[in-house]
Amino acid sequence: MVGRRQIWQKITLIVIVIVVGIIIISFLQPTRKKAQMQTTTTSKAVSQDSGLPKQASVSDWQLILVNKQHARQSEIPFTHVTVDDKQMDKRIVAPLAAFRQAAQRAGYATTLVSAYRSIAYQTQVYDQSIAQHEANGMTHDQAVKLTQTVIQTPGSSEHQTGLAVDLAGTDAVAKYPQLMAQMDEFKSQQWLIQHAPAYGFILRYPSDKQAISETGIDYESWHFRYVGIDNAQYITKHHLTLEKYLSQLGQR
Repeated sequence: MVGRRQIWQKITLIVIVIVVGIIIISFLQPTRKKAQMQTTTTSKAVSQDSGLPKQASVSDWQLILVNKQHARQSEIPFTHVTVDDKQMDKRIVAPLAAFRQAAQRAGYATTLVSAYRSIAYQTQVYDQSIAQHEANGMTHDQAVKLTQTVIQTPGSSEHQTGLAVDLAGTDAVAKYPQLMAQMDEFKSQQWLIQHAPAYGFILRYPSDKQAISETGIDYESWHFRYVGIDNAQYITKHHLTLEKYLSQLGQR
């Protein structure tokens, strides 16, 4: 009897140890999972923020966003300065001059085709484009649809920021005075696109499908936007649009 009692006592003790072990494991498991989730979340945040210009902020003046989703029905205040009969924000005059002078030294003359446009003028450009397409035989709806692939609706054009310029090699403008994507066939335009970030400019509307989807505008090899050197170099290096870049800044 004594032997059997000792055996049952041992069995009972083993069972108790097993039960206690299960309880302890069950208690610790959620804590471990929570810690793992926190670590994963932190890692993702660090990865997403990695490399972004430290001083950049979505509220910076040079990062103002104007597009169809961020339209403005009133003029944006800035100090207007005239360059080559084109108005622009005073703050981009020096970097634009440096950009064009560098192109000149490289052997490429440039033409400033357009810069600031008021909402009223953008309305005129927009309406003229529709009228031209209609004159060529399109229906009104077809004309509007085609126009909106290359011209922003009034209030949604970033030309009204004073920070955007249509800049091209003089030889490219001579062949394509109406501004065409094919202007990038010229070495002058290729040089401008390649070196723009060094002077704080980005090619605002790239040619890849993802970029077109994000901007809503077809490829424009002549349209440059000032965003500041650090921002421009990061955006270009990582093949981002301004829309995507601002989204990343807003998440850090």
